Amino acid sequence: MGSFIRYVGEVITTEEAERRGIEYDKGGFSTLFDLDAAGVECEYTIDATFKCGVARFLNHSCAPNLRQYCVWADTLSLALPRIAFFATRDIEPLEELTFDYSYAEGSRTLRCHCGAPNCRQWLY
Repeated sequence: MGSFIRYVGEVITTEEAERRGIEYDKGGFSTLFDLDAAGVECEYTIDATFKCGVARFLNHSCAPNLRQYCVWADTLSLALPRIAFFATRDIEPLEELTFDYSYAEGSRTLRCHCGAPNCRQWLY
């Protein structure tokens, strides 16, 4: 109890993330995570495609068991938070770890297949 999972990877500019995102979308897979916390315009993105930790393998669910938080540690910049995931409830052994990807509402481009009773049918 009290442990957390950090989302780690290569910190790149948002401009580079846009470029890489086009390529990743062609393959149908992306591990880009925008650092747009604290009302600060997004300057950076974490790319966990080639350098990553276990959080890269967290999946989406409309009924997640983890919640993401921005944590500022070892930085003086509001544009460079660390991303940490904490459990929202007790998690059973071997239960899949999930969080809500929380895409901007209205950007209905990906169907959701999480299977949760409250599934929104779209990732937004």
